[in-house]
Amino acid sequence: MKGAGDDVEHDLNRLLASKGGKEVRVKIKDIETKLQQTEIKSFENHFERSEYHDKLVDICISAFGPESKCYNDLGYAFISSEPLVELGVKSFDVLIYNEKTKHAIFVECKSSANSNRGRYISDAYEAKTKVIENQTYLEDMLGDKIETMEFVICVPSHKTDGIVRELERQESEGEIDVNSNDLLLIWQVNLFEGEVLQLFTRINSRDQQYKSQHNDQNLTKMLGNDGYEVRSEVLTKFYPSSHPLTIGSKIVTEIITKNMRESTQINGFSKENVEQFCKSSRNLAHYASNKLGKNIVDHFIGECEKFGLIEKVEEKEDLFKLNLEGKHLSTILNNYKKEYKNEFVARKVKQKAAKQVVEEYHKKYPDLSNYVDSL
Repeated sequence: MKGAGDDVEHDLNRLLASKGGKEVRVKIKDIETKLQQTEIKSFENHFERSEYHDKLVDICISAFGPESKCYNDLGYAFISSEPLVELGVKSFDVLIYNEKTKHAIFVECKSSANSNRGRYISDAYEAKTKVIENQTYLEDMLGDKIETMEFVICVPSHKTDGIVRELERQESEGEIDVNSNDLLLIWQVNLFEGEVLQLFTRINSRDQQYKSQHNDQNLTKMLGNDGYEVRSEVLTKFYPSSHPLTIGSKIVTEIITKNMRESTQINGFSKENVEQFCKSSRNLAHYASNKLGKNIVDHFIGECEKFGLIEKVEEKEDLFKLNLEGKHLSTILNNYKKEYKNEFVARKVKQKAAKQVVEEYHKKYPDLSNYVDSL
């Protein structure tokens, strides 16, 4: 099946092959020059937001890790990042479960909650519906029953007031039924005072204080008041939806350190070894890490081959080498990040420039054949 990208490429090739191809090339070059800095900035902003988001997820996971009081004193354990993502369903970022009480907590982390507050809340309620629809599947993955559930939005502390005000507005205006037994809860993270995770307990649109608190008063007490100071213990390397540059950097680091440890060719690697790394639940915190890990490796190899960052070793099935200069990890890793960004931005610029040129000619000549044939 042809996609929109195929149509653009087809029309662009027709324009380039026409007598006006030289003029088209000049237009493309001019557009690419104008787009370059904008796309670099867009890439950097997206990467920074993804890193910030992963940091919030790290804190939520650590708060319920094996060394935490939430786990040892109350029995709440981190189970998986991004439940249901393997089904193509966007739900929450973190699944926490109490085996004794059969209680699950689903947490969605939002690192930037400004103009999109309303959408973040509606997305969380939509994700809640998806969880409920797939409860049986999640129970199969857990190997246990889920008898009760709670749903949480977690934001940086300086974003809390905005998201709470929007939640209060929606509840006061009847957009959300405040009589529901499973209203969204709010966690806030103070990143500037020892990574404190705190339950926000003052949602004014709710007539009863308990509606802003956890069902378990012991958990409310632990996360309420001054909050719970998290000691980061996460060993996870990445999450299913982490930025591809983050994931690729972890993979490159694993390749180089493994080769150095084993005193082998520094830039060589096998697909099998990379899959072992990505499929490990210690590196990819997900109950379906085996399936998702394979997908991540396929994407890493496919994209890096297109970008010229890796190449196959001749006559060696599933063996590759990194096309990156350097003899030390830091140098190779920095070159990977630099080249990845450059190639990603170049691809995006090329795609957008092609689309813009084709659209411009379509406006002048709705039937492109008339323009091509007239030259």
